[in-house]
Amino acid sequence: MIVEDIRVMAKLLQSTVCDLAEVRAVASGEEALRTAADLQPSLILLDIVLPDIDGFEVCKRLKADDATKDIPIIIVTGLHTETEDETSGFALGAVDYILKPFEREIVRARVKTQLELVRGRRELEAANKELAYLAAVDPLTKCFNRRYFMNTAESEIARMKRHGTNLTVAMLDIDRFKSINDRFGHEVGDLALSNVAEICEHTLRREDTLGRLGGEEFGIILPATAQEGAMEVLNRLKTLISHQVSMLDGETVSLTVSVGLTDVCDQDASIDDALRRADKALYTAKKLGRNRIVFEPSVPAALPPSSFPMHPSQEGEHR
Repeated sequence: MIVEDIRVMAKLLQSTVCDLAEVRAVASGEEALRTAADLQPSLILLDIVLPDIDGFEVCKRLKADDATKDIPIIIVTGLHTETEDETSGFALGAVDYILKPFEREIVRARVKTQLELVRGRRELEAANKELAYLAAVDPLTKCFNRRYFMNTAESEIARMKRHGTNLTVAMLDIDRFKSINDRFGHEVGDLALSNVAEICEHTLRREDTLGRLGGEEFGIILPATAQEGAMEVLNRLKTLISHQVSMLDGETVSLTVSVGLTDVCDQDASIDDALRRADKALYTAKKLGRNRIVFEPSVPAALPPSSFPMHPSQEGEHR
C-alpha cells in the first residue's frame, strides 16, 4: 500500500513496484488506517506529509493496533528531512527510510527485500502452526492426542477451581474392539476408530475436548457441565455411534461404546484423580453388559451401616 497525497509521486511509486506485488494507493492518513485494517497489506510505503494527520502519527497508530502492528512500514519523505525525524520514524517501528527524490532501483531493491522478509516470516509461521498441529493431534483419528488432552484437562480443572463452575470428565471405550481387529484386520479396526472419533467431533459441543488416550479408548472433557447435562450429551453420542452400520465381507457390522463418567471436585489434585474414577465407571459399564454410561461421583454416597462395598474383580476380560 502506498500512502501519498501527491498524485504524480503516487503514480511514480506505483509504477516502480507494480511488478513486485499488487499495489493500492491512498491519499490521506485516515484512509491509510482504514485500508490497512481492511486489506492487511504486506508492506506500506508511507509519506510523512499528508493532508490530515502526518505519517509519524499514522505509523504510531498502526503499530498500536494489534490488527496492523506487524505490517512493515517504509517511510518516504523529502530530501531535507532532519536526522531526528528519521530517528523518530525508526523509533515508531518503521523498517526503512526512503528520501525524495528517489532512485527507482533503490526503491525496488528495498521493497523487494521487505516483501521477501514478509514471505519468509509467513512461511515460518505456517510451518510452526503445522508443527503445533502435529504435536497436538493423533495421526490416525485426527482428534487430540493424550498429551494435549491431559494439558487441557489440567487447565480446565484450574479454571473450575478458580470460578467455581462444574466440570465432568468421561472415558469412552469401543466395545469388543479386539474382535473387530481379529475378524476383519487392523485396517478395518483403524477405520472404526476414525469413524467413532468423527462422530464424537461432530456431536460434542464446541467447548468440549476429545482426546485419544490410547488404543480404542477416548477421553472427553465437558466444561461448565454437571452430571445431567453430560449424560444428555453422551447418550446422544452413544446412540449415534450404535446407529452407524457398515457392510464388511457380506457381514453387517455395528459398533457400541461404553462410557465412564465422573464429576471433578476441588479435592482432585490433578486430572489423574478424575480419570481413575471415570475408568472405574467404565469398568462397571463393561461388567453390566456394555453399551451404556455409568456415573461415578467424586464424593461417594454414604453406605447404610449394614452395607459393605463389593471388591471389584479383574477387568481385562470384560473390555
